[in-house]
Amino acid sequence: MNELEDTLPINQTSNINNDKDLVELAGYQAYTHPTKFTKFYVNDNEYRVLNTRYEDPTGLDAMTIVNTDTKEISIVYVGTDKSAKYGNQDILTDIQLLSDLTLDQLTAAQDYYSEMNEKYASVGGVTSVAGNSLGGGLAGAVAVANPDVTAVTLNPALLPDGMMDPAKTYDNVTNYFSSYDVLTQTLIALNLDHRIPGKHYEIFNGIPGLGQVVTNHTGYLKEKDGRQYYEVGEVGQPGYGKIYIDADAHIVSSIWTGAPLYGGYSERIKINKENLELLATSLQTHVVERLNVAHEYLGHSVAIVDDESSRYYERLTRLQQMFEEMFDSLISDPLFRGLTSMSNRLTAEIDHLVLLVNLAESRAKSLNAMLNSPPVELVEHLLLGNVSAGGLFGNLFQEVRNFLYDLRADIQDLSSSLTSIVSDQIPALFQGGKEFWYDAVVSELKAHYGIVNNNRDKLLSHIREYEKQVKDVAATFHERDHTLGQSIQTKSSQLNEISVQETNTYQLEASPYMEVRMKIKDVQMDTAYTAFTVSTHGLLLPILEKGRQIMWSTGTTLELLSTTIKGATSFALNYTVPGQLVSLFSDYDDKIKSAVANALEPLDELAGTIEGIEKGLSQLMVGYPTLLDNFRPYVETALFNNSGYQNVHLYNVASIAILREMEMLFDDVVYQLGDHQAEAIDALCDVSKKVKNNMGILYEQVDRGTMK
Repeated sequence: MNELEDTLPINQTSNINNDKDLVELAGYQAYTHPTKFTKFYVNDNEYRVLNTRYEDPTGLDAMTIVNTDTKEISIVYVGTDKSAKYGNQDILTDIQLLSDLTLDQLTAAQDYYSEMNEKYASVGGVTSVAGNSLGGGLAGAVAVANPDVTAVTLNPALLPDGMMDPAKTYDNVTNYFSSYDVLTQTLIALNLDHRIPGKHYEIFNGIPGLGQVVTNHTGYLKEKDGRQYYEVGEVGQPGYGKIYIDADAHIVSSIWTGAPLYGGYSERIKINKENLELLATSLQTHVVERLNVAHEYLGHSVAIVDDESSRYYERLTRLQQMFEEMFDSLISDPLFRGLTSMSNRLTAEIDHLVLLVNLAESRAKSLNAMLNSPPVELVEHLLLGNVSAGGLFGNLFQEVRNFLYDLRADIQDLSSSLTSIVSDQIPALFQGGKEFWYDAVVSELKAHYGIVNNNRDKLLSHIREYEKQVKDVAATFHERDHTLGQSIQTKSSQLNEISVQETNTYQLEASPYMEVRMKIKDVQMDTAYTAFTVSTHGLLLPILEKGRQIMWSTGTTLELLSTTIKGATSFALNYTVPGQLVSLFSDYDDKIKSAVANALEPLDELAGTIEGIEKGLSQLMVGYPTLLDNFRPYVETALFNNSGYQNVHLYNVASIAILREMEMLFDDVVYQLGDHQAEAIDALCDVSKKVKNNMGILYEQVDRGTMK
């Protein structure tokens, strides 16, 4: 039984635009390895698998299919599949394609084509071949050897060196290169794309990103449920949506002929009622449908921007808190916690240090009284001198107090400056832009999208009006012809009045914003953060240096005090004969030593704390530049959440791809409606030009929302 007997009679003259179908067959269906007799749909066209060649020892995987409507037979070669039984042969073939070797898999692909072409010769044979990646290279090789077969590839591998004739153009081969495909972009960069035969056309599918490298190459996801979109953002959150990536949807073809529009205009058509109605129908379905997808993407971008705007105070507060936490964490000493508050712990500790000075002074006075007691007066009489400590340390205690008062004032200046940084200078990081907005990045995006949204609505109204005009002109063609026929038969000159949708002016608004595109965030970041770094450096470092110097002076004075107290009593009791005599006949020296120890105790505690404060201030000076480096990423996120900013970029990339494609479509519409000897068609052509021009304006404005 013939495998085609249960299908409709073959229409030998039937021909369809197979490029879209073949691209999906190559990039998606072939990788599912459907079995013989399996039926599936591609772009509403039904296909059936007639034959398969899987698990070939050369690594070849291929299937032969038939379009059950047109009866066209095609072979689809599967691309590199490491998981296949002979997947290692695919890898080997990929490597060997760089050489001038005769490769077993290419030979097997040619043999399979010859076998299938002969098997189905009675029904026209194999009319087309297709493939993605390695499969595209196999399809190209078959088409090079068989000029009567059409090849359509998606991101194909190159052919071995010397396989192509440089004098031939191989017009039977059409290759579609995805904008973000790493393989083809690399081949182009290395000037190796001349080893891919035929026409090379760029299509704008896929989205940029390392996580999408594979799908950008194959043009499709390999999900079991068949979905062909990436989810962007989080479900239930502003900006959540889907970006559709199926490559065939991005192949632009003529409204009338279905021919791809990459190599120039489509074949000239006759402008009649039927073709005008076809244009109107396409405007209502395909064009508006695609623009609505683009506008849906823009809507998600707007939602992200609006959400970011509504969270300004949240972003600012979080950034302020992060600065305070990072400053507190510069040193581990708990004394330095909360310096951004005027009532901080360090200020309270300084007050405690003043009390220690007072205590030490009081105990020093007690020591002095003991040194002036009768036993020591005997020593003084014998020495004819005064061993009192009082005259030796003089105003040293007051000097220490004054230093501490200066330090407290300095710490208060530091706290005041930190408060100013948090309350004034951190908000200033957000300020700038064309209108000197308080939230520069978000506000400029909002202002720009306000204009884009209005222009989007105008463009849709323009297209709907244009669609109505096309319908009216089509009806006029028919009615005029009918009326003229009746007039001739009845010898009457009366013609019926027919109304046509009037033409309104749709002037899109220019946008003064986003002139540096999505680099506005980088510009704001660099400008504002440089100013922040310079100003806070200039504000804090002198204060920290002053405090450090105060601590050094305080420490020096404390050392002098300690030495004075120890030295006076030691000299009186240990290094003189009378002093030693007092020690022999009394315990007074023990009392003096105890008094000395009591006087030194608060001074020792004071000295330890002063040393810690000095080290802390030094660490703040050394660590602040590092804080600024570590703080920068938080500022970048606060200006506009990084993931949200990236998602805005992705939505805009997806949107401009569609707008660019619709521009190409309308370019062909303008061509088809041009140079006709009919005022109505000329008028439609003029409107088409205006629609195309408005699309170009909107495209340029949306393109500003991408990172290039």
